[in-house]
Amino acid sequence: MKRNGFTLVELLVVIAIIGVLVGLLLPAVQAARAAARRMQCTNNIKQITLAVVSYESTYQVYCCGSYGYIDNASRPEPWMRRSWYYHVLPYIEQVALYDIYNEHYQHPEATPGGRGSFDYTNLPAKTTIVSTLMCPDDQNNPKVHNGSRPDNQQGFHGNYVGNGGNTYFNVDANGTYKLESCMDLNGIFPPLRGIKPAHVTDGTSNTLMFSELRLVPDGAIGSSGEDIRGRLINCRHTGALFSTLYAPNTSEPDRHNYCISTAYAPCTNTNQKNLVSARSYHSGDGAVASMCDGSVTFIPATIDLEAYHAMGSRNGMETVYLDE
Repeated sequence: MKRNGFTLVELLVVIAIIGVLVGLLLPAVQAARAAARRMQCTNNIKQITLAVVSYESTYQVYCCGSYGYIDNASRPEPWMRRSWYYHVLPYIEQVALYDIYNEHYQHPEATPGGRGSFDYTNLPAKTTIVSTLMCPDDQNNPKVHNGSRPDNQQGFHGNYVGNGGNTYFNVDANGTYKLESCMDLNGIFPPLRGIKPAHVTDGTSNTLMFSELRLVPDGAIGSSGEDIRGRLINCRHTGALFSTLYAPNTSEPDRHNYCISTAYAPCTNTNQKNLVSARSYHSGDGAVASMCDGSVTFIPATIDLEAYHAMGSRNGMETVYLDE
């Protein structure tokens, strides 16, 4: 009796063809997934940018970058360490979380002269994850704990940071280390004071508002290994800002008081000339960023530095030319 079937050679040929097809399709699938993640990141940064624009429409001023100097434990309000993150919550469908924080911040012990770390150490719901602040391409998400003491956790960290300008965070016009100089940052989010759109003399379509950074996992709890980049609640050391001094994904290390240096996010532990550069994991080597007019763009790592510096300042009177 004759039986139908495949010969071994035919089976091997079919397997080889399937293998070739998978090899051809897999890169396309991966590229499609990467494009989807980048689109989600673009949507996230769009949402928080529009949140700040809505805040300005309500209060006629952009929210300030943080409530304290870049690195000062004694003045002017040493334990009021919230950042712009606190203000955007009601505008990104997080009213309930905002109300929890706001009630806490109104407590007498959270005000200047109150009991120190009550403001952030005892902040309720601080580990609440807000997906709008997370880039889907960063595998270190979500980050809610750090390597400090179990009773001194910093809470939720995000991938998006506000434009602090095109300089170091804590030097004056002469390049001298000076804490108070951080109030004069030429970006959109200087500490302690809000910027009005009228102060953005370079034009809102030419000035950056937000960009990305890469989160770095902290050490085990109790190890004291902390990385402040992306820290949105206890932002005394401005983990919520970025500078355009260096191009996105630069090999130049960030400079901060608490950080863990890695190959993908190098950092030098110091309180001198602090800054954080924009970084992301998106294909194309660059970072998603938003402008003050609400538009979103992708800044390549190869951007002309003069143009990038111009995008970082709100009042430098530079003309921004970008290659198409």
